[in-house]
Amino acid sequence: MKRASLGPAHSRRYAAAICVAVAAVAACSARHDPSAIFGDAGPDGTVDGGTIDADFMQPGDASIFEAGCAKGTATARKDPIYLLIVLDGSGSMGQDAKWQAVVPALDLFVEDLLMHKDPTFGVGLTIFSDTNDRTGGAGPYPNMDVPIAFVDATQAAKLHGRIDAARPKGDTPTLAVLQGQYAALASYAPSAPLVGGGKKALVFMTDGVPYPDPGTQQAASIRAVSGAYAMSAPSGPITTLAVGIGYFFPYDPLTYDQKFMGEVAVAGGAPNPMCDPNDTVNSSRFCHFQVTPNGQNDAYALEQEFLIAFDKIRARLASCELSLEKPDGGAPVEPDKVNVVFTDDHGYENVVPEDPTDGWTYDDPNNPTKVILHGKSCSDLKANVRGKVDVVLGCKTVVR
Repeated sequence: MKRASLGPAHSRRYAAAICVAVAAVAACSARHDPSAIFGDAGPDGTVDGGTIDADFMQPGDASIFEAGCAKGTATARKDPIYLLIVLDGSGSMGQDAKWQAVVPALDLFVEDLLMHKDPTFGVGLTIFSDTNDRTGGAGPYPNMDVPIAFVDATQAAKLHGRIDAARPKGDTPTLAVLQGQYAALASYAPSAPLVGGGKKALVFMTDGVPYPDPGTQQAASIRAVSGAYAMSAPSGPITTLAVGIGYFFPYDPLTYDQKFMGEVAVAGGAPNPMCDPNDTVNSSRFCHFQVTPNGQNDAYALEQEFLIAFDKIRARLASCELSLEKPDGGAPVEPDKVNVVFTDDHGYENVVPEDPTDGWTYDDPNNPTKVILHGKSCSDLKANVRGKVDVVLGCKTVVR
């Protein structure tokens, strides 16, 4: 299968999918055009005495980073994430355009990571029961097909190579693959340029039911192993995010078991909010991420669903507690002249006010090591997974 790339057409497709997923975020919505970002420059070259008159600016507008009051910046780094994708390559994945959709979606996901070169986000991949499954679909699965690493050109090539050459083939040995892959992820240790001290997550993507026993006994074993790793692992807990791929109506647990997928999501520690694992009809109440074939073999539409699911997964894993890195420029830190600036992937800057309800605070004002975002500011950061946060020193703090 020809690999997708983030050329202009694919970039627009990916952006469209992202905007559907995060429509409430400013990056995908209409923006107001403030008449003045900063006040008039004073005789000392500062801007309005260091006061910011508006908290939202567009590319090309005056930037807080360019204000005369700004004396330096510190980066507020996201908590690192080490993500292992475990993809079902069983024979049924070749039906209903599922494989034709998941391959380009994963390729676009990898290209997006390559383009942004985020040292706080590592990705690895294992595909089971496909034509290149080294165990023949029997397990065990003690190793990752592509070990987790920073997504540079070399890692991207490995990920593309594994997914592009795969073809659906065998059964669905869910318990065997998860037992092996949890152990492999538990023992994983990041290496530079990936930042250390992060959290581990496993994304389980499947359209089937456990094999050889689709009944309650094996399902209970799978929930137990997912729950055990969510609670504790040798190197910290592992969060499991479940992506179910299949028709959920009418409910047929021998073909696609959305109830089982929801139970895995709950056991794994990151179910959708306000969900019900016993609901098999209302997809808005499912605890897992649901991707539904449209019945018309429309791989493109299904691809968009996968892309949306990937961004929702990244949003679910994102943290609003950001570690402060050493300020550059040697600027002294004055408590009343610190501003937190969120810049989205399109270059729009949002000066976040200091506010414990809908803004930011320090973990410890006397000895800050983290900036913590609250309320909508936290939600916006999680939704815009490609955004970054900077701390600008020298300008009067915006307080709500």
